[in-house]
Amino acid sequence: MGNSRLAANCQLPGQATGKPVLAGANGILGRIQGQYVAAATNLLPPAATATDARMEVDLDAGPDGRVRFFAEKKQVKHHRHSHYFWAVYRAEPIRSDDPI
Repeated sequence: MGNSRLAANCQLPGQATGKPVLAGANGILGRIQGQYVAAATNLLPPAATATDARMEVDLDAGPDGRVRFFAEKKQVKHHRHSHYFWAVYRAEPIRSDDPI
């Protein structure tokens, strides 16, 4: 009845692995406006041709100052077609005394 087999895998990330979810695991990503996250992904190479699964990019994020974005390559499949894209999973502020 219904999708109980599929719903059995619908758990929060902390519950699925038995490990607690880390507070602040995404850094300041929640405070960054969407246009800056989109601009960061546009600076990365095309995901379909990139050899690295994870990349970093630095960007001036307006009121939040200089920010380092961390992105990972993801894949979506629909029938016989696959599409690769970048998903930003973390953002950290860059201090002015950090070496770039």
